[in-house]
Amino acid sequence: MAKKTAERNARLEALRREQKRKERRRAILIYGTAGTLAVVLLAVVLILTISSNHKAAASHKVGYVAAPTAAATAANCTGVLNQAQQGQTHVKPNETVNYKQTPPSSGNHDGDPLPDAIRFYNPDSGIRIERAVHNMEHGFVIGWYDTKLPKDQITQLKNIAAAAGSKFIAVPWTRSDFADNRHFVLTAWDRTQRCGTVSSDAVFEFVKKYAVPGLEGATWDSPTAPESGASGGTLDVTENGPISPLDGANTSIPSGSPTTGGTSP
Repeated sequence: MAKKTAERNARLEALRREQKRKERRRAILIYGTAGTLAVVLLAVVLILTISSNHKAAASHKVGYVAAPTAAATAANCTGVLNQAQQGQTHVKPNETVNYKQTPPSSGNHDGDPLPDAIRFYNPDSGIRIERAVHNMEHGFVIGWYDTKLPKDQITQLKNIAAAAGSKFIAVPWTRSDFADNRHFVLTAWDRTQRCGTVSSDAVFEFVKKYAVPGLEGATWDSPTAPESGASGGTLDVTENGPISPLDGANTSIPSGSPTTGGTSP
């Protein structure tokens, strides 16, 4: 009897040891697999983060071209090009700056930017280019149009300017014709997009994305709108002195109204 009891106890002990061995093995497999999955997941997160950071860094380099949106493509626009800053020094009121870029997206400029109240300038306005460049330093978007833009598109641009918000100004470029048969160009400080036709959707998208940029995003060779958020300048936009409400300029633009636009001299 004692012998049988001993044998039974031995078998039970062996079964318990085998059961514990299987449980340990199962735990190792479970925790090992979970640990491996955690490591793989962490690696994937790190790879995606590094890739995202690299893409973000690339998008902030001079020479990078952001792909055109559907609206921009429909208007035969290029992508948005990051350009290097060409200066930001104030020049004399009668001094002409020979800009390297046509039209400029940065550069030395007149100390008095264009006013907020006037959103569109006629082809014969004689407005100083140097003043518009100062506006870009303040976070404005300039819609430049050359002498070859058709008259119906100029009229369309005037209507768009009235609805594009207080940080958009349409300015004629009379020094030369733009390249590649694209006679309408959108610029923000250090950014340029050239368009074959005037498009409200393309203008609104560009303004929404690039007007009044946050300074924390300025991580390439040139700062993005160093004085972003500053206002426009005086209403002195003609040789005869300041424009007044009686001359047709709207000097009372309700703040926060994206559809209110000044008239054009």
